Amino acid sequence: MKKVMINNFNKATFVCPKCENKRTVNVSKYKYLDKAVKVKCKCPCGHAYSVLLERRKDFRKELRLSGSFTGVNVDKGFMTITDLSRSGLKFKLNIEKNIQPGDKLTLTFNLDDPQRSLISKEVIVRSTNGLYVGAEFCATEHYDKFGPYLLYNLD
Repeated sequence: MKKVMINNFNKATFVCPKCENKRTVNVSKYKYLDKAVKVKCKCPCGHAYSVLLERRKDFRKELRLSGSFTGVNVDKGFMTITDLSRSGLKFKLNIEKNIQPGDKLTLTFNLDDPQRSLISKEVIVRSTNGLYVGAEFCATEHYDKFGPYLLYNLD
């Protein structure tokens, strides 16, 4: 199912998958609901489709980037980044580790750009679910090759 981002003005742009007609709608009534919001849309062309409203601050892109991590209270381990946004990421551990929300980790991974740029970032763990870890970047500005990567690859 296609995801549609809610912008800073509580509006979302819906694009018909059949005719590509765009329509921007005020969706403020859905912004603060605690559950996923699935919206049914009907285009003037007659096509009906459903979308999932994405209420995250930043768009998340699904991908697969291999890397490693270290932490003060965590042994070195290997991981695969499964999704990425400007403010954080989700990664899957290759084996279970004792990682807890609040832990500070240093992640090292290669981008999927032509140079396979090596990136090292500090993150704070926000959530864990089995082998999956959600983390937020400690720095909001990225002055290395990661900054342009985020700018041009997360759309």
